[in-house]
Amino acid sequence: MKKYFFSGNTIFSTKCIDKKIDINQILLEFHDNKSEFNYSHFINRRWENIYLNPAKIPSVRPLLSYVISKASQLYEQSFIVPHELLGFNKNEFWFNSAKKGESTRLHNHNTSAIISGVFYLQVPMKSGNLFFKNGNSYELEITPETGKLVLFPSQLDHYVPDNKNKEKRISISFNFYKFPLPR
Repeated sequence: MKKYFFSGNTIFSTKCIDKKIDINQILLEFHDNKSEFNYSHFINRRWENIYLNPAKIPSVRPLLSYVISKASQLYEQSFIVPHELLGFNKNEFWFNSAKKGESTRLHNHNTSAIISGVFYLQVPMKSGNLFFKNGNSYELEITPETGKLVLFPSQLDHYVPDNKNKEKRISISFNFYKFPLPR
């Protein structure tokens, strides 16, 4: 577990060791359901977010439980990641798949989400580190690796530069909301 202090915020990164999380099965179900993908954010000639109904990828459920538990433990409050299986209209988790030359632009998740996170499913060498940016000057760089979870306050600006590997970098991202949700 690593704890970073950046721009008055706390960022955590940890390697997942939960045996219930089967990364290979998640990737298999992800690839098997390409015809079911829903996309958002077409930027720089690629869809940045790939949404999939969690009923199509049952192996993601233990991962969702794990990340919610870990975020609640580390940030000392109760969270939920809304999704269709819980009766929500929108999934607040999505996949990112970046081919060679693709990147994720500078952005934040400044909605009513409190915490955001990313879990790395497939990380080839030189496929792009995660950068947090504070204005024009200061950056924090986190090196991804398969099975690593990074949790951070949703309002932090972040980006991933070009994937320089011929293999795809695949991750799953989350928005955590304070639980119970306000009425």
